[in-house]
Amino acid sequence: MKTLIISILKGGLGDHLFYSHLPRIAKQNGGYNQVYISNDSIFRNPDTKKLVWELNPYLDGFTNEAGIFYFSDNILAGQNLLDHLMLAYGLDDHKRNHEPEIYYKPKLVEAFIHKTIYDPNFISYTGDIKYAKTIQNWFTHAGIEPDAQMKVLGGRAIEIDCSNRASTPDLFTFCDLLYSAKAIYCLSTGTGTLAAALQKPVTVLYGEGLQAAYRHSGLHHYINVGNDFTALDKVKKWVTKQLGQVMPIGKK
Repeated sequence: MKTLIISILKGGLGDHLFYSHLPRIAKQNGGYNQVYISNDSIFRNPDTKKLVWELNPYLDGFTNEAGIFYFSDNILAGQNLLDHLMLAYGLDDHKRNHEPEIYYKPKLVEAFIHKTIYDPNFISYTGDIKYAKTIQNWFTHAGIEPDAQMKVLGGRAIEIDCSNRASTPDLFTFCDLLYSAKAIYCLSTGTGTLAAALQKPVTVLYGEGLQAAYRHSGLHHYINVGNDFTALDKVKKWVTKQLGQVMPIGKK
C-alpha cells in the first residue's frame, strides 16, 4: 500500500492551503492509496486544521509519523506556487495554475451581499509596505470607499480610515463573508488564498519586493501599491532575510 505523509511546517492558513490539492492529486494521479497529514505540522489557528484538512475527503487522517515537507518560492515560468509544490512531491496531474481546494460549502449571508470589505490583517511579509497612508491613498485614488474593514485580529495590520468594522467568530463564517460580499480587498495573505479556494475573485494589494509566487491565483486582481519602507524598515528586512538563510525551510 502506497502512503503519502505530508508535514506542513509553516502554520498560516494560506500556508496550508498551498498543499490542499495534494491529497486529491496523490490519489487520482499519483498511485497513492492513503494520504495523511503529520501531527508535527504547525497550525496557528485550530480552525485551519478543521477547514482545510478534516473536511477533505481525499485525506485519510492524521498520523504521528514524520512526513515530508517541501517548500520553495522559486518557481519556474508556466507554473504557480501550487504547481511547484505538486511537482516537488513527485506528483503531476498534467495541469497547471492550480487553485487551493476546500470542501466547506459557504452560506450566503444577506447582510454582506451588497458590501465592499477590506481586510487589513496580515502575518507574513506582504511586500515593502507598512503604513496606512499607502493603502488609504490607493483606495482614494481608485475612488473606492469600503463599507467596512475587518476587525484587527491581533497580528499585524494596515488599517484604513473606515469606522465600520466586520468580524466573524471563526474561519467558517469568514468563508461565508468572503463568499457573500460584493467585493473584497485584502493584502497578500491567507485571505486571498482562501478566497481562491472559494472561487471568489478578490483584489489583492501588495508592495514591492513580494515574490511572484505569492500572486498565485488566476482569479484575483493583484495590484502593486509601491514601497513605503523607511531606512530602518529596510535594515530590519535585511536582518530577517539573513536569519532566514541561516535557518532555511526546505525538505524535512
